[in-house]
Amino acid sequence: MRIQSSYSTALVCSVTLHAVLLALIIVGWTPEHKKTQVQPRYIKATLLQMEPSKAPTIKKPTTTRTTNSDQQKKRAAEKKKAEAKKREERKQRKAKKQRAEKKQREERAIKERANQEKIRKQKLADAKKQAEAKKQAEARKLAEAKKQAAEKARQKELELAFADALDDEEQFISAGQNEQLVGSYSDYIVERIANNWSRPSSARRGMEVVLSIQMVPTGQVVSVTVVKSSGNDAFDRSAEQAVYKVDRFDKIQELSRAQPRVFESTFRRFRLLFRPDDLRL
Repeated sequence: MRIQSSYSTALVCSVTLHAVLLALIIVGWTPEHKKTQVQPRYIKATLLQMEPSKAPTIKKPTTTRTTNSDQQKKRAAEKKKAEAKKREERKQRKAKKQRAEKKQREERAIKERANQEKIRKQKLADAKKQAEAKKQAEARKLAEAKKQAAEKARQKELELAFADALDDEEQFISAGQNEQLVGSYSDYIVERIANNWSRPSSARRGMEVVLSIQMVPTGQVVSVTVVKSSGNDAFDRSAEQAVYKVDRFDKIQELSRAQPRVFESTFRRFRLLFRPDDLRL
């Protein structure tokens, strides 16, 4: 653009200069000199049409400064491009490294979870095994305890059976002795009651009344109750009065001291079948 502007200015200046010269020629300007008488000369001038000359082709100068600047720019661009490429490569390597590290972390996490799961399953298996062993031990212990309890129960049963056999034998022997003892004291009681009975006029053969007699260890009569009536009130009252008249059976006190079990089982409370012709327990 600067070259084209310089060319235009030169062209304008050239055209202007030619026009001024042409005007001066037409007007007849001459420079002032010493006035001399000169015969006028007539000059015949012809105006020629000026054609602009072809503008010269100006080649762009290629200076060393321009060449160096372009080379520097080119080198700078190449350097920038190389640095950008290196940054991209570093970025890619970093991303690749991060992906590899992430993958390694994930693999380690998977392995760790697998190991923990394996340990958990092993612990569960061990706990189950221990629980089963404990259960079996408790079952064996319970079975042994049941066996021992059964053995003890059997032993106790045998001891009781043996004791019962001995007791039965003793009771059999004692029963015979007690039967004789009870019989003798029963006769004593009947005799005492018969001696104290006043037969009412309404009494008839075959009448009988069942009395419940209660005594204390001293032989003292506490109460007399009609359990089964004869159907005759006078007969029933006469039987009760006969017992109350005895009041106390002295030999019963001796029995209660010598044989308290016999007294408690036989004479503490007993029933007496009262008949006019026969009195018996």
